[in-house]
Amino acid sequence: MVTGERQAARIRATYLKTILRQDVAFFDKETNSGEVVGRMSGDTVLIQDAMGEKVPNYSDQNGKLQ
Repeated sequence: MVTGERQAARIRATYLKTILRQDVAFFDKETNSGEVVGRMSGDTVLIQDAMGEKVPNYSDQNGKLQ
């Protein structure tokens, strides 16, 4: 579970840096602040959940093979 949280934090930080580099017109035409925040939190939660489920399963399977 820690791996998923760590990866989600890294992705959020990278996403925020990328969004802040956008031209101001991007926010006027393409999106609004609520959408940016919603996408950032929603997408990273999905990634965090997937990482939290997959990494322990992978570790368990590799441990049994040896």
